[in-house]
Amino acid sequence: GFDKVTSTQFRQALDDIEAKNAKALIVDIRDNGGGMLDVVVDMLDRLLPKELVVYTKDKQGMAQEYYTKDKQEVNVPIVILVNGNSASASEVFSGALKDYGKAKLIGTKTFGKGIVQSSFELQDKTAIKFTTSKYYTPKGNNIHGKGFEPDMKVEYTGKMTKLKETGIKVDNQVEAALDYFENVFR
Repeated sequence: GFDKVTSTQFRQALDDIEAKNAKALIVDIRDNGGGMLDVVVDMLDRLLPKELVVYTKDKQGMAQEYYTKDKQEVNVPIVILVNGNSASASEVFSGALKDYGKAKLIGTKTFGKGIVQSSFELQDKTAIKFTTSKYYTPKGNNIHGKGFEPDMKVEYTGKMTKLKETGIKVDNQVEAALDYFENVFR
């Protein structure tokens, strides 16, 4: 999930791989049910130049826009691994990168949770959760109830393959991402 520490960890990992002259990036958000919107926006700030990354709209049509803050960006091919449990903030993340043509989605259709929910605590310490607005990608797509179709559909099989170069074992969806990069660099 996208927790308070996630953006710091993400930025440190990106700095590290950039220092090693990485040629491509795989971001695995399979089974990521979402998290904090400000964390996702901060992560996107590290990947994208100054851009609109998401906006919300309430039932009165009032919109709130979220932008990256600077021109810093990552300029390598990006694949985002997704599945049916990639939801909410995960879809904000992948939707912004997909809309700007910065990433390809590989895996299976995402969950389709494009709504913002808030909780209101009651006197008896129970709470009510209610929908306050909907998320929209920079191009105006709301995926609530629909999800994102991947650019390359690859069903997870659980089959692991040992990479010749490193001896590291990867699953079939990671292998599909690596095959995609091989084609990009030909």
